[in-house]
Parts: sequence; structure tokens; C-alpha cells
Amino acid sequence: MQVRRLHPVALLYFWYQSFKSGLLYLFILFAFNFSDKLDGYFGGAVSIILLLTVVGGVLKYLRYTYELTPQEIILNSGIIFQKHLYISYAKIQTLQTRQWFYLRPFGLLSLQIETSSQSEDAPEAILPVVSRKVVAQIQAKRDAFQTKEQQTETFFKSNSLAEKVPERSEPSYQIKGRYLNLYALTSLGFFPLVLGFLAIYNRLSNAIPQKYLDSTMETLAHESGLILSLLAIVIVLLALGASYLLVLNRYFGFEVHQEKEQLVTTKGLLQQNIVTARPEKIQAVVISQSFLRQALKLATVQLVLASQAASDEQDEDLVLLPVLSQGQALKKASRFVQWLPQKTPDLQMVGRIGRWRLLRNMLLPTVLLVVSVGVFFRPYGWLAMILLPVALWIGHYAGANSGLAVTNSDILLAQSGHLLTRKMYLIPHNKIQALSMKQTVWMKKAGLSHLEIILRSGNSQHEEEIRYLPQEQVEKIYQWYRQK
Repeated sequence: MQVRRLHPVALLYFWYQSFKSGLLYLFILFAFNFSDKLDGYFGGAVSIILLLTVVGGVLKYLRYTYELTPQEIILNSGIIFQKHLYISYAKIQTLQTRQWFYLRPFGLLSLQIETSSQSEDAPEAILPVVSRKVVAQIQAKRDAFQTKEQQTETFFKSNSLAEKVPERSEPSYQIKGRYLNLYALTSLGFFPLVLGFLAIYNRLSNAIPQKYLDSTMETLAHESGLILSLLAIVIVLLALGASYLLVLNRYFGFEVHQEKEQLVTTKGLLQQNIVTARPEKIQAVVISQSFLRQALKLATVQLVLASQAASDEQDEDLVLLPVLSQGQALKKASRFVQWLPQKTPDLQMVGRIGRWRLLRNMLLPTVLLVVSVGVFFRPYGWLAMILLPVALWIGHYAGANSGLAVTNSDILLAQSGHLLTRKMYLIPHNKIQALSMKQTVWMKKAGLSHLEIILRSGNSQHEEEIRYLPQEQVEKIYQWYRQK
């Protein structure tokens, strides 16, 4: 087979990677230069590092080749020591493409390949810049390596169904502008952004001369409370705007459809991201609601996958339906995930004693923190008392939104409320890796127990714990799991 090179635009990728590697040496040089130890040599040293970065990128590009044989993909890389990676088409589980806006006019994109044998979080292989034609060839070869039994089963199933019911189009969903705006506006991502702004201020305060800081603080001390309130509002609005733009950029043009027994999601404005996932890789379906979306009767549907396809997502769960009416979540999600029930039974929620303990566990550490801050940083430290109602809210929310149930189709429903976000996991029995019952001596006396559910997620595991459930209920779930 012919050995192929990446598109010449891939030089930019390799230069970028080489530059990141050379940043450490540049920082070391800057540190030495500030100590006046490299006067007269500093410019030459920087030029050598930049030259090595450029040359290294070119050599990496020239030495990075690939072959598409009838049985496998062969990747060759390495400047001095050549590395050969052989990937069988039959082992390819997920193909993920990413396309930055500047590559779209040329029809170029980046391809990440994930296999069934990889053990690390990184993809098995990356083709940094290739054409859509190459991606289509790999996709076709991977699809051709389906087993004969699967092909025969699919063939007869499709023929038998065609005789009984009219042919239906594959399910698809595309987000509308109104719902995309709603999804972005109800995001809670502005909270960490506010903390980010405060962290930036802290960094800048260390770099700005103290006399300017003292002058600024003296000016603010003479301003009215209204001015300071307006300043706080401006910071919050900036965080809201940044959060809105980030969500808009990530989920712009979001679309999901089923193609050849696979789920395909497409999203992104500046960088378009396309992910393919096999239905058998779905470990659980998650109905997620922040307190804000819960109040507005909105929900997000996510998938827990046994692959790294969703590693860039906030919770490392693939978003299937970004935002929709709470009552329509299961109905629309079941078009893509066949085993989902149309309706769910009533959950058996955490009892009164369990709710109290969840509230206590959140409130006591907060009280200790507030008292410590208030004593050591008085009088302004007592402003931390504002954390007490927040902790009370978080503890109450956790108790009011935790529960369990099992459907008639052997699907476990596990719901928890963590940090003002409610998540309901719908988990088929055969996808549960393990169940664990936990209880302390005091919990045993009170007839309470924790239930820990272990799922496969990515190349590791995901642990979901429902706390302070009645022990009798946990034992029933445990027996249900063992008997199946």
C-alpha cells in the first residue's frame, strides 16, 4: 500500500506542539536573563530555541506517515526512533473528528481513533490534519469489518420488519436557536468564572506595585455602597456573558442522528466536533437538571459511555439532547436509546432521618468554617455567615432529590441531588459493574445504608452513591442485582 503524508497544513499542528515543548526552555532563559547572567547571549539563545522549534516541527511532519491497508491502519512517527502503530479496523470503537473554522474552507479536519484495547485516557491514534475523503475511507473499512452474524441478523431483521411495518426514517434532532439561547442562559458556568475573575485579580494584585493598590483601595473606601454594588454587578454580568458565549460556541449547530446503527453528534462554532458512538457502548442515560432548569421544567439528557468520546464534556458524559421540556425527556431520548422506558415509576425517596443527616453533613463543616474565618479575620470575616443559608439550601436540596426505583424492564433508577444539580441515572441491569452497601455503626442502629453503583465510564469507572437510604430498600436492590 502507498505510504501517505498528512496535509501540509499539519505543519502548523506540529509547530504548535514543538513550541509548547520549547516554552519551558524559554521560561528558564527569561529567568536567567532577569538575573543578568546571560547578557549578550540571551537573543542568540532564544533564536536557537525558536529555530529548533521550527526544524523539529518540520521533521515531525516529514516522519509522520500512515497507510490504509485492507486489514489495518499503520501509523509511523518519530524523528530518531521510528514508532509503528498497527490498528485493526475491527478494533476501532469510536471515530471523533474536530474541525477548526480555518480548516473548513479546505475540507480538512482532525481525526481521533479510539479502539477496544486502549487503556489510557488519550486516543489510540490521532491524524492531525486529513481530508474528509480519508475519514470516509476509514469509516467504510471499519464498517466492513462487522461480523457475518451481525450482518445476517441485521439483514433478516430489517427484511422481516419491512414486511410488517412501513419503513421509517432514522431518528434525528437539531437544536433550534431559541433552545440554544435557553440552554446557554440557564447554564451555571458563570459561578466558576466569577471565581476565575477573583483569581485573576489576586494574580494581578501580586504584580501591581503596592502604592497603586493602596491608592485604589483608598478610593474605593470612600465610594458609596451603591458604587461597590454596581462593580459587583458588572463582574457578575461579565461572567454571565462569558459563560453564555462559551456555551454558544460549544453547542452551536448541535445535531444528533442515527446512522448505520451508530449515534452521531455534531456541534461547535469555532471548532466543529463530530462524535460517533455505538449503542452497545451506552452504560447509562442521565437526566440532568440544575436547580434553575428544574424550576423552569427543563432537562438535559446525557449518555455515560464506555469510551473517551465525551472526555471534553464537563461531566465526561456525552450530551444527547442539550435542553428540552422535562416531560418530553424520556420520550425523545427513547428514539435514540431503545431500552429506555417511556415512563418511570415513583422513586422511593430518602426518609426524614436520612434528609436530616444530609443537611447536618453540609451544615456542620460550614459552621466551623464560618466561626474560624470570623474569629481570625474579624470583623470582616463574619461576612462569611452568608455561607450558612447556602449550606442549608444545598443540604436540603440533596435530601429532597435522592431516591431509588427499579422498572419492570430491569432498569435501575438512581437519583441524587449534588451541589444544587439533580441527576437521575437510568442503568440497565447488565451494565452495572458492581453494587456496594456501606454503613457505619450509627447508621446500622438507625436502619440506614449507602448504596454505591459502579459503572464503566471511559476507560475507568464511574461511582454513583445514593446516601442514607432505608436499609431494607438497599437490601432489596442488592438482591435484585444478585438474582439476575
